[in-house]
Amino acid sequence: MPQLIQAKLADMFVEVEKGILLALHLGRLKERGAPTPAQISVGKLNSVREALDIAHQARAILAGDGITNAFPVMRHAANLESVRTYEGTDEIHQLVLGRALTGLNTS
Repeated sequence: MPQLIQAKLADMFVEVEKGILLALHLGRLKERGAPTPAQISVGKLNSVREALDIAHQARAILAGDGITNAFPVMRHAANLESVRTYEGTDEIHQLVLGRALTGLNTS
């Protein structure tokens, strides 16, 4: 069982590190004034999706404790879900990326 938890933690860590590297790269592009809207959308969309997946994995690792107030995993997941829902993260960034990929401006 500890090996399965270690594997999940390793996967979670890889996604966090990828997100950090992406944010660093986008920050450097912004310093040069070069990021495109599509690049920013990739960063934002990926960050929310992966953070939500990591929160769900953390809840699974904690089992029953993952849904109690003792560990704030579910609070973080709920915050991420609200960002996704109320800010339209998936839909807006998918539209930006779709336009960049196809050149079609569908409204």
